Amino acid sequence: MATNAVTVLNSEEGRSLVRKKCRAAKIPISVLEELIEAELDQQGKKRKAGLWDEIDRILDDLDSGESP
Repeated sequence: MATNAVTVLNSEEGRSLVRKKCRAAKIPISVLEELIEAELDQQGKKRKAGLWDEIDRILDDLDSGESP
């Protein structure tokens, strides 16, 4: 993930809070990080071609148990 892109993930206190919320939602923090990375990869582009496909892939991996 891009350094300092999501400030809440840069501190241990913030990561702990995000981990707690992810656990409550039954979503691995790695999946959240992948989704954030997919969005960050599109920053600055006029068209976010492929973003929905990437989100679908990440969520499909989650459903099939292939997520880290």
